[in-house]
Amino acid sequence: MRFRVLMLICVIVTLISCSRKDGRVLYIFNWTDYIDNTLVERFEQEYDCKIVYDTFDSNENMLTKVLTTKASYDLIVPSGDHVNIMIKKDLLEPIDKTKLTNYKNLNPIFLERSTSFDPDNKYAIPYFWGTTCLIYNKKHVPPDIINKGSWDIIADPFFEGKGKITLLDDQREVVGAALMKAGFDPNNTSEGALKAADLVLQKWDKNVSQYDSDSYKNEVLDGTTWLAQGYSGDALQAMQNSIDVDFVNPIEGTSLWIDSIVIPKGAEHKDLAYKFIDFLLDANNGKINAEFVFYATPNAAAYNLLSEETRNDPHIYPGQDYLQKCKMIQNIGDNVLKIDKIWQKIRK
Repeated sequence: MRFRVLMLICVIVTLISCSRKDGRVLYIFNWTDYIDNTLVERFEQEYDCKIVYDTFDSNENMLTKVLTTKASYDLIVPSGDHVNIMIKKDLLEPIDKTKLTNYKNLNPIFLERSTSFDPDNKYAIPYFWGTTCLIYNKKHVPPDIINKGSWDIIADPFFEGKGKITLLDDQREVVGAALMKAGFDPNNTSEGALKAADLVLQKWDKNVSQYDSDSYKNEVLDGTTWLAQGYSGDALQAMQNSIDVDFVNPIEGTSLWIDSIVIPKGAEHKDLAYKFIDFLLDANNGKINAEFVFYATPNAAAYNLLSEETRNDPHIYPGQDYLQKCKMIQNIGDNVLKIDKIWQKIRK
């Protein structure tokens, strides 16, 4: 009897091991709160698999983990500049578009914009896009401050000594915002541009309590933080939970980003990864996901299924006049060390 039980256990273990080898487990590395979990659960049911889902709160942390740990992922969702960094480090598999029946659903405009970091759309599938903004709690921040509409709200004397402002823990976003406030492109690393950005950052830092890319979403809601640099979709999620939360896209312009799905080299479950990408590119699934995360979708078929109210909401889909002021953060190679130098001054 004991022998039979032991044999049964061995068979079960073998079956589990084989199912993993056959691709029944999919390992995903994505931003927090960046997918509708009902889609994850439905995919697991439809494809008889298990999704292991890890999250990160900055591109830098994502890349560090990919480079320094033995963790092996099948899908990762970096922003544009880090897609380019990963391409140049030979970390990504080319996308086989013949395995994606729903690739046709992507908006050609965003495929074209993606070529700035992924030439020929060879390695990345656009996932969502949006802006970096200032999120605030209307109970604590007077309208006359917000109506200034500038990045320099961060330096307003109203916030002095209160410790109620947070900025992203992301050097390219924070220094990029300071560059735009100073009248420069966020990718400009000339001596004059960085000197001007440094002066802006020193003013801002006096009012900043912490640099954080995750907890601000809840802290603006409960009033722990009054004003935060954050992402448009996070702001919209918070706005669903409180009438006191709103956000502003600064008048100087801001970073416009496209996050993409990539398959890292060494991915063990590529067939299942392709099925998951195609599943997300389905028009109805794309609509469900967009309604959950509140970011702008590059999926034209999904966009057409959204309500007219959503499609016309400038919080989610800013007008063309404003988008012309926005810039995409690019991979600037070793010049990022110049950004890091002034970033470290305020992060000490």
